[in-house]
Amino acid sequence: MAIYVKTDEQGLPTAFFDTSFYDYDVPSGAIEITDAQHEELLSFQGQRRIVNGQVIEYTPPAAPIVTVIPAVTLWERMTDAEAEQVNAAMATQPFRTRQIFLTASTFRSDHELWPLLVQMATDLFGEERAAELLSLA
Repeated sequence: MAIYVKTDEQGLPTAFFDTSFYDYDVPSGAIEITDAQHEELLSFQGQRRIVNGQVIEYTPPAAPIVTVIPAVTLWERMTDAEAEQVNAAMATQPFRTRQIFLTASTFRSDHELWPLLVQMATDLFGEERAAELLSLA
């Protein structure tokens, strides 16, 4: 009897078929592996993948770091003069964009409008001050 593995497009196992326990209809695309390969894939789940029939180490990509700033915090960090500058700059933006910024409870670095926020803060206040306003600290 044999063990088969089905993988995703990255070679990460998605299903095993051990025909010594059950007479599976092994799906097309599944490949036969050894007991040792099966053990390694199970022992290092998410850290091993199959490439050209070989088990190799796999390091998943690091999750992106997302900055989340409460909207009130951003406004609290600004001086009155800076807030007025932001208000004037926002008046030049499309209605949808203004509404998103006005109703947001947080500003997130993974949101489609984050680059606009960074660019606007940088243009108005310079890189250093923009970084202070948009930092997590």
